Amino acid sequence: MIASLGVSWRDRSHGHAAARPAICFTDLADTLSRTDIDLNSESGARRDMLHAAIARYEGFCNWSVDYTGWVVTLHFPEERTFSGGTLENGLLRCLTWLAQRSGR
Repeated sequence: MIASLGVSWRDRSHGHAAARPAICFTDLADTLSRTDIDLNSESGARRDMLHAAIARYEGFCNWSVDYTGWVVTLHFPEERTFSGGTLENGLLRCLTWLAQRSGR
């Protein structure tokens, strides 16, 4: 699953596409190992685990679908928008960003 992440990031607060933050697969793998998320679980359970992990990093987010695919909006601790072809991809990108930000 990690190798298939084709996600992008957009900063909607400025209304235009932004440069992709420096989140690499090593960061993602490290974040997943610390959160005990099973990527082989069913989609609904995986989504719930990712959402719970985001909350453990004191993040608050919601999601929707638009013309680009799934959009995950992080409202706290800092407003950011992440998108991906699947909801799980957007949540993974959000979680990885939060983990990098917190330094845990």
